[in-house]
Amino acid sequence: MRKILLVILFIVLIVALLYKSPFSAMYNYNKAKDLYKLGKYEQSLPYFEKALFASPKDELSRFYYVLALSKTPPTYRIQKRLYEMSESKIQDEASKYAKAQAVSLRFKLTEGINNNYIDNAVSGKDIIRWDLKSFPLKVYIEPTNDIPPFYTKTILKAFAMWQNKTNFISFNQTKNEQEANITVKFKDIPKDICKNSICTYTIANTTPEINNDKILKKMVLTFYKTNPYNKSFTEQEIFNTAIHEIGHTLGIMGHSDNPDDVMFAMKDNTDYRTFKTGVNAISARDIKTLVLLYRIAANITDTNALPAKNSYYAPLILGSNDVRLQKKLQENLNYIKNYPKLASGYINISGVYTEMGDFDNALISLNKAKELSVTQEEQYIIEYNLAITYYNKQDYQKAYETALKARTLKSDENINDLITELEELKK
Repeated sequence: MRKILLVILFIVLIVALLYKSPFSAMYNYNKAKDLYKLGKYEQSLPYFEKALFASPKDELSRFYYVLALSKTPPTYRIQKRLYEMSESKIQDEASKYAKAQAVSLRFKLTEGINNNYIDNAVSGKDIIRWDLKSFPLKVYIEPTNDIPPFYTKTILKAFAMWQNKTNFISFNQTKNEQEANITVKFKDIPKDICKNSICTYTIANTTPEINNDKILKKMVLTFYKTNPYNKSFTEQEIFNTAIHEIGHTLGIMGHSDNPDDVMFAMKDNTDYRTFKTGVNAISARDIKTLVLLYRIAANITDTNALPAKNSYYAPLILGSNDVRLQKKLQENLNYIKNYPKLASGYINISGVYTEMGDFDNALISLNKAKELSVTQEEQYIIEYNLAITYYNKQDYQKAYETALKARTLKSDENINDLITELEELKK
C-alpha cells in the first residue's frame, strides 16, 4: 500500500513539474496566441491561464491574457479575472491596461443606471438581497388590536408603491408567519427612551436575520405603536417611514446622500427621526440603485446558489476594498454628524472599523453606542459585536464574558455558536 502511495505521489509530482515547466509555459502561450489571432478570444483563455500557471510573471502571457479578457463577453468569471489582473501586485503593462479596461467595463455595465448611490447602499463588504427567483416575496403583517387600522393599510400602500415603481419587485401578503420573507411587527415604545426630556428614536427599524451559512432567512420590519407621548403616528408618518424601511428590506442597507431620494437619512428639527413634511416618493436614483443591487452577485441571500453567469462582480462595480471602506467610513461619519444621539450610527461605524482591522476604534464606537442604546435589541447587537471585537483582538476572556452577557439579552444561533467556540478555545 505504501509503495502504491509513493508511486502516486511521484506521478503527481512529475505532472506538477510538467505544468510548471518552461516547456508548458511556452506550449500553452503559443497555443493561446494562435487562438487569439483567429479571434477565438474565449477559447484562448484556458491556455493563457495554463501558461501563467507555469510562468506567472511572463509579460507577454499576462498582456495578451488581458487583451483576450477585454474582448470576451463580460460574464461574471471574466469580470472577476479582469478585476484581479487590474489589482495585480505585478505592476506592468498588463495590469495598467487591465485597470483601464476595468473602468471602461464598469461604465458599460452601469450604463443607464449610473446615477445611483450603490456605494452607500451596500452593508460593508456584504451584498445582501433576495434571490430574484424568490419573488414575489411573502409579507406577513402581525395582527394586533393595539394600533389604528390605518397603520396596516398604509404599510401595504407603501409595499404597493415599490412594486408599481419597478418591473421585478413584487409582494404577496401571507397569514403564515413561518413562510414569510418579510415580517412586519409592532411593539411598545420603551419607557426609558427619553433622556433628560429629550426623546431620540426611530419610528421603525429593519433587521436582517442571517444564519452562520450567510443565508438570509428573513427581514424583520418593526414599528413602534406610538410615540413617547403615547400618541399614534399620523398616516403620513407611517407611510413615509414604511416606504423608507421597505427599501432596507429589499437590500438597500445603507442610505442615499441626496435628500430627494426616499432612502435618504433625513434630518429635521424635531427631537426624533421621522418623515413629517410632505409625502415621500421613490426617486429615479432609488430605482437605479435597486436595479444595480440586484445585478451584483450577492454574498448574502436566501439561497446558496453560485453567482449567475450574467451577474456583476461586486469589486468591479464598487472598487477596491480600501476605496470602498473609505467611502463607507465617510458615509457613517456623516450619519453620526446628523444623528449624534442614535446608537445605530455608532454600531454601523464600528463594523467599518472592524473591516479595516482598527479594533480599538471599533471598541470606542461600540461603547459610545452602548451609552446611547435604548432598546434590548440594540443592546444585544452591541454586546454581540463587542464580543466579536474582543475575539478579533485575541482577548478571549473578555470576549467570553461579553458573549455571555449578550446571551442574557437574546439567545440565538450566532451568539450560541460564538460561546461554543470560545469555550473550546478555553479548553
